[in-house]
Amino acid sequence: MASTTASAGNNSNGSRAAGSGNVGNKVLYREYRGALGKLTFNSKPIINDLSKRAEANVADAETIIMAIEQHLRFSVPKLKLPAFYLLDSILKNVGGMYVSLMHGRIGKIFVEMWKSVDEEVRGKMERTLRTWRHGFDGGYKNLFPDFVLRQIEEDIGRLKARAKDAEPGLPPAKGDSVLDNLTNMQSYSKKRALEQRQKSIQREVTARADRHSSSSRSEGRSSSRRDSNHHSHSQHEHPSKRSRAPSQSKADHNQGLLQEVNKLLIKKK
Repeated sequence: MASTTASAGNNSNGSRAAGSGNVGNKVLYREYRGALGKLTFNSKPIINDLSKRAEANVADAETIIMAIEQHLRFSVPKLKLPAFYLLDSILKNVGGMYVSLMHGRIGKIFVEMWKSVDEEVRGKMERTLRTWRHGFDGGYKNLFPDFVLRQIEEDIGRLKARAKDAEPGLPPAKGDSVLDNLTNMQSYSKKRALEQRQKSIQREVTARADRHSSSSRSEGRSSSRRDSNHHSHSQHEHPSKRSRAPSQSKADHNQGLLQEVNKLLIKKK
């Protein structure tokens, strides 16, 4: 008798730890949570089977809803979307008590899940949300009252605006893990550093070209004075030994600078 009492106490504690302390049918709750653990991808057969089990247990709709709600709350991001599609299937194909019970919950469930997943999953959630408005029961009826859907849309809009204002230059995070997000940030930082390096090299090239241009003009004036003094000698000098014109010297110098820039950029890549 004592062992039975202890066992019952342990089961009660386990249920409360799982968030099922207020569930009427704890056996059904545990069975359904266990079945949800098999929904690791968007499997139509599994979703259909769990939808039929929900329909067969309409009297315990609160238990089914809580099992799905807890699964969505505590699962890793990549497992949330299949369970979300299951909830959508139950709401659309079974309806009735399930829709009524979700009126006051769907907003929080939707927004909390939206915040925890990546952009790809968010897009799929938003497409499903649009089917809840005039995409249910022949296209003339909302799945939920208009004020419920409007509140979800407004909440998502505010979250998007807040994220855009907070990090305007940071690329969107992808993936389920912190490591994925950190890798994206590091790649972005390297790209910015390379861009800054390229701009620095371009400024240096421009500055060198300007300095060389000023020096060439000065040398050109000096060369003109020397040429006037030795004009007769220059006329008999072999063409290959004549000094190159300043413009040609400047072009060669600029070409050399461009080659230097290309070498630096190739090394950087």
